[in-house]
Amino acid sequence: MSVRRNKIKLLLIGDSRVGKTSLRKRYMGEGFQETYAATLGADFSIKNIQEKVISIYDLAGDDASRMFRMQYYMGTQGIIIVFDINNRESFENIAKWFDEIRTNLHSKLRVFVLGNKDDLREVSRDPVSEIEAFEYIQSLEEELGSTISYLSTSALTGYNVEVAFSKLLAEIEFN
Repeated sequence: MSVRRNKIKLLLIGDSRVGKTSLRKRYMGEGFQETYAATLGADFSIKNIQEKVISIYDLAGDDASRMFRMQYYMGTQGIIIVFDINNRESFENIAKWFDEIRTNLHSKLRVFVLGNKDDLREVSRDPVSEIEAFEYIQSLEEELGSTISYLSTSALTGYNVEVAFSKLLAEIEFN
């Protein structure tokens, strides 16, 4: 039997400039903004879905904000790690983000990895392929002994944004 939760706290983490804020704003129904403004510290949104209050914390991805981010992990039920499929360094840094999660949380929780900016895949010189991302996530699952989901998304077009958040929320609710 599942436990119904009225409040769910989600974190969006990942390197700077991967599209965390754009994904959050797209999910919140705010569309896509062409201008870039780095998140300073954290940004925050609340979405009411039926009888639930979803709190989404969008955390700055720069190394200087690492100590600041630690305070946001407490009480989190789900985490979305975002990387830019056109930026291999952000993909390679996924392991760093899992290390940060393990450092700050001692319980298992739902983690989704989103490969953002799928709309640019065709024009990218060396995008992270779907197969490469799935295989890497599968290896992390085996290493960490927990379930990790992966989806490619586009904050620009909205591709898989609603699907990603809905799947994460459903898994939190029923696990």
